[in-house]
Amino acid sequence: HWVLAISFIVLVVSGFSLRFSEAWWVQILFGWGDGQGFLIRGTVHRTAAVLFILCGVWHAVFLSSHRGRGMIRDMFPEKSDLIHLKDNVRYFLGRRKESARFKRFSYMEKAEYWALMWGGIIMSVTGVLLWFDNYFVTSWGLPKGILDVALVIHYYEAWLATLAIVVWHGYATVLSPSVYPMNPAWLAGKMPKAMYSHEHPEAPKLKARLFRKVRYEEEELEEDGADSRPGPP
Repeated sequence: HWVLAISFIVLVVSGFSLRFSEAWWVQILFGWGDGQGFLIRGTVHRTAAVLFILCGVWHAVFLSSHRGRGMIRDMFPEKSDLIHLKDNVRYFLGRRKESARFKRFSYMEKAEYWALMWGGIIMSVTGVLLWFDNYFVTSWGLPKGILDVALVIHYYEAWLATLAIVVWHGYATVLSPSVYPMNPAWLAGKMPKAMYSHEHPEAPKLKARLFRKVRYEEEELEEDGADSRPGPP
């Protein structure tokens, strides 16, 4: 997550500075050294892009493991996600007393994950086309119009990804009253048990643990009841 977050932030800053080179904040960051800063800007953007792609490759390798297959299985959309969405809409409108009871991943987390996967692929493919544009035009005979389309897609996908992280992901992990001042998972990779139990009460492991606890308490009650019964005269 650290590699993903840092590479993404660097890509956003360096990428938009390429687009808005006359902006005051771009001049502060890269307008130094008689143009040397602007030369470094491209190198910084491409280096961050390589790290971002390597992070995606590492995640693909992780998904091939036993733990990764379990994660991707739980991340697939289900019919219950639509029910949770309906319950949450009613909760936000004041027509339901409690929010939806999520499993391991909520429909919001699933939407964020698949948006990241899809957006990462689009940005990587279009970025490579723009990076090696001369190669694709001369060796592959790729029409220049396709590169122009790739540039437009790359630019607007960057805006979509940036706004999704700042507005959606930022609120869910930092500003939401249920996690404020923040969900520490982005720092340590884990979240407090109480927070997880509150947000995901229907998670399989939590339900199994609760079931074992209830069974244990019932057995204790049965034993106490047996001990309190009067013996034979």
